[in-house]
Amino acid sequence: MKREAFFQLTDKINDGTATDAELDLYNQYFQHFQTKKVWDKAEMGDEQVRGEMLYQAIDLAIADAVPVRKLNSGWKRVLTAAAIMLLVAGAALFFMNREGAATAQDMVSKSNSAASKTNDLIQLPDGSTVILSAGSQLKYAGSFDGKPIREVFLTGKAFFDIKHLENQPFIVRTGKVNTQVLGTAFDVDSRSGKVTVTVIRGKVVVQKEGKTLGTLTPNKQVVYNFHTDLTELNTTNAEKTIAWREKDLVFNDVTLSNAALLLQDRFRVKVALETEALAAKTFTTTLFENQSLKECLDLICDFNNAVYTYDSLTKQVTIKPKN
Repeated sequence: MKREAFFQLTDKINDGTATDAELDLYNQYFQHFQTKKVWDKAEMGDEQVRGEMLYQAIDLAIADAVPVRKLNSGWKRVLTAAAIMLLVAGAALFFMNREGAATAQDMVSKSNSAASKTNDLIQLPDGSTVILSAGSQLKYAGSFDGKPIREVFLTGKAFFDIKHLENQPFIVRTGKVNTQVLGTAFDVDSRSGKVTVTVIRGKVVVQKEGKTLGTLTPNKQVVYNFHTDLTELNTTNAEKTIAWREKDLVFNDVTLSNAALLLQDRFRVKVALETEALAAKTFTTTLFENQSLKECLDLICDFNNAVYTYDSLTKQVTIKPKN
């Protein structure tokens, strides 16, 4: 890897657009830095020392791949200064800081293959749910406990149904664009050089580098174009926008309570779970786009040793443990 490519990779790390493979490559450079047994010395607090040692480690790591001519002292000072910034950015991603922030190893990563014909239903640590479209990736902390915010990192397209927590806002990060909510349902599409946020219910604030791009309520949409740096605010039919989530859906270790919420949305019914123990049960299966409500309920109840009744007049489904 050439130096220019390495610094471009650093930019992608900082703005949240790096892929898993790029994160792994970046991490390898810092691991190489650690193998030089200089980390203890680097923690002394001298940024010039830290930067110089990091530069040397990077230089050694790429020396075998790309022949590099001797740099004069002026350029070396420039690269050393850049290495200082790299060290700060890398430490934030790969090491536990004094406040106890999560490292990259503490993050959960979920990916849905671009070749997949199904969407994936993901249950977050707070009980919120995400439907992840094909060709998309979601990263989040293994636990939100004790954190001032709940944040996830999205590449691609996803539908979010977020549990309301008054004192712990939820943020979806898509590069430099952040979508912040307390509890609501909305769709985020970060493909094709744009970020499109559409609200189904509740209220969200979409920001870029501290500047508000739009405050959205149901059937409102903001489209931000990374290439032109322009923003559009639209009124739309949110239900049509999120129709993609009605396709085949993989449930992966999802609670019955969250499955019930999805059934309510898909079939426009009310679902009541008789006991808390039943609501907390988890299971894994696939619901197909053309399955009827009865077929879905039969499948879910079989997995959870439960039975159900359905009142067609009130459109009420009641699920209870099998006696």
